[in-house]
Amino acid sequence: MKTLKVETKSFFQKLLEDKRAIRECIQKNGDLKKLAKERDIKFATPVSYRSDR
Repeated sequence: MKTLKVETKSFFQKLLEDKRAIRECIQKNGDLKKLAKERDIKFATPVSYRSDR
């Protein structure tokens, strides 16, 4: 039986990595909803796209 090696990260380290990923996604006009789903990021307000951008 193999044991899975799980890397533990502190809450703040994950928060900084998520923040960096969000900023990068916005700068590259990426899919923010997809990024949030992949990284399990919860936003306080719903993510929607503005039509004037």
